[in-house]
Amino acid sequence: MEQDRMQQTARLFGELQDLKRLQPAHLTTSLATDLFRAAWRSLLQDEAPATVAVRTTLTALCYILFPGADGRFFTVAGLGQQDIAEVLRRALLRVTQGAVHPELQQQLLDGIDELSATYASRPSSKTEAALPASIEVLCRQPRAGATHPTLPRLVLEPAEMHSDHCLLTAVYAVLLADDYGAEVGTAFECALAHHLHNAYLPDCGYAGELCLGEHLDGVIASCRAAALREFPDHLRPRLQQALTHHEQIETGEGKAVSAADVLDRVIDVKWRTRAAAVTDLDILGDLDLVHPGPLKTFQTELLSAAGLWR
Repeated sequence: MEQDRMQQTARLFGELQDLKRLQPAHLTTSLATDLFRAAWRSLLQDEAPATVAVRTTLTALCYILFPGADGRFFTVAGLGQQDIAEVLRRALLRVTQGAVHPELQQQLLDGIDELSATYASRPSSKTEAALPASIEVLCRQPRAGATHPTLPRLVLEPAEMHSDHCLLTAVYAVLLADDYGAEVGTAFECALAHHLHNAYLPDCGYAGELCLGEHLDGVIASCRAAALREFPDHLRPRLQQALTHHEQIETGEGKAVSAADVLDRVIDVKWRTRAAAVTDLDILGDLDLVHPGPLKTFQTELLSAAGLWR
């Protein structure tokens, strides 16, 4: 991947980080965790992994500008299917321009009509089928934070659930797949499932893994096997095969997942440090808290007179 596009892609990944912390009123989890659960539900209903991968990625990208917007919002807003499709197309192009492989960009654009049709129909709420217990555990299991063999653990707040990390890693893997020659569905499933073992092994981080020493691989294998036993017999072999690409870079899928994993871990930290270091001048100036428009001059003069902004 060219360096310029890699940097644009990394900026896009940074915007997707917000999905770990945004929780609209109609959800009980973050947007990322909600997408994680929805993706697993689709896979358990035997949808093709590549179809689930592209739809999940498209929804995540649209959430950057319209967090959690769905049929409930769009129908109350009075938008028909064509209007919804146009709004989503604008949102997608705004966030992905120059940051996504052209072939995937076209796949995402092609998926807008189906997504907008779903939103326009405003499907009635229904009881959702139960997910395997390990999936639900990952939605409540926090990540380790920063650990080091000779230093105390640094617990990072707000907490990041394993579901948040796995969902973002899976979406990143889809966005990187073409650059590594990876099959999208396999890379997506591998990333989505790569922390199944943490449903039984609370994340001990790098320091804890070193203490497990020669037992580490066996412990992970046993915990992962226990989690996989909760899945339907017909799905288990495919997940096991997808997971063979984890933590190796001999295949395109392995490279896409490895790249997505490390990018998510580092960009997550950068998201936190940016939030911690932000100043009022950053928000008032660069981010235009007082938006351009007919009221800007009046409001700016008022703030200046109050000594709040110069």
